[in-house]
Amino acid sequence: MTNPLPTITREPITITDVRLTRLTYKPVEGAYVHECGPVVLTKYDVGIIEVFTDQGITGIGPGDVHGASDFSQLIGKNPFDLVGTPVPAGIDVACWDIIGRAKGKPVYQLLAVDHAPNPHVPVYASGGVLWTYYDKGDGKPYGVEALIEEALRYKSLGFDAFKWRPGTDWEEAGVTPTILGEVCRKLREAVGSDFKLGLEKKGYDSWTFEQCMEIAPIINDLGYYFFEQPMGDEGPKQFEDYLTIKARMPRVMLWGGERFRSLNEARPWLQQRIYDAVQSDSILMGLSENWRIGREAAANGVKLVPHNWSSSLGTMCNTHVVAGVASGHMCEFFMYPNPFREVLFTEPYRPVNGVITLSDAPGFGKTLIPGLERIYPYIPGPNTAANPRFPHAWARAQAREAAVRAQYAD
Repeated sequence: MTNPLPTITREPITITDVRLTRLTYKPVEGAYVHECGPVVLTKYDVGIIEVFTDQGITGIGPGDVHGASDFSQLIGKNPFDLVGTPVPAGIDVACWDIIGRAKGKPVYQLLAVDHAPNPHVPVYASGGVLWTYYDKGDGKPYGVEALIEEALRYKSLGFDAFKWRPGTDWEEAGVTPTILGEVCRKLREAVGSDFKLGLEKKGYDSWTFEQCMEIAPIINDLGYYFFEQPMGDEGPKQFEDYLTIKARMPRVMLWGGERFRSLNEARPWLQQRIYDAVQSDSILMGLSENWRIGREAAANGVKLVPHNWSSSLGTMCNTHVVAGVASGHMCEFFMYPNPFREVLFTEPYRPVNGVITLSDAPGFGKTLIPGLERIYPYIPGPNTAANPRFPHAWARAQAREAAVRAQYAD
């Protein structure tokens, strides 16, 4: 089955308007959204799609801040006819919201066409983008102590899993995979053996195969839960090296796929089980395509754990996919300082003991807070810059990542 819609009776409903709202969060002067590796994130932009209909039903979806805002070609269309077609990802998501509201059912129930859905979606705390190996001079902990403090805070909030990134640019800090392994060990000792830990790629950089081979047995011995796409999702030429890395860490899952944009792109990774969990994101590809990936993952014994790093709009659509496919395992829940985690909806997503329980409200069951564009006015321009502490490091990291991509290019 490539589309769940044949099991759903089509309703006569017509799109009358589509609106894209752009928002920006900018922290106070001198603060960053991320200070991760060789870069800093100076602001965060979010787009919201609203699709209005002649039945008074409005669907909500994630918008592309930098994409086109003219959706006139959609006026007069039926949302039932648009899902799963080549429309922008946010339009696909919003159409599912409309369909769920029109049918009086939550989206995850509509997606679960041949099995019982599970509205209790485990989420992991995703952070580790502000700790540094150096003292920032703000009187706060730094180095592994800052990382431990962050992890223990999430544990106190009820999370049972934490994913982090390995800090400052390595050359500047004199870090190697073996030195990072000592950070991994101290973190494991601090949080205990029953707390899941995940390690992602270097901040805005790629690991080399040799670095992966060095860190893999270390995190395996420490009982880490997963290692996330350390060399990116470059293509089939990576498969042999990734399988070699997996053999070095039999207790640790390899996760990846946040760059995927289609089932065709993901299929070889799933069929050959390169990744133990696929992290495809509904914000980037739409709900329909991620549903297809989830079903292909289930057929190949792979878990679905969506990437979810931008706003509660991603939490909205990605948790429904996890709840609606048999491969649904858990979902990322971003914990860096970004208010768009909580300020978009009148009832924000707040995990309880590391679980988001979806309601049985029709569609996604969410209502936007009025006047968001006045509270978070859009600020055009780039949001990523070289870390001012060592501005030369970003170009060096980009060159390394380009070299990894070139190594595995078709």
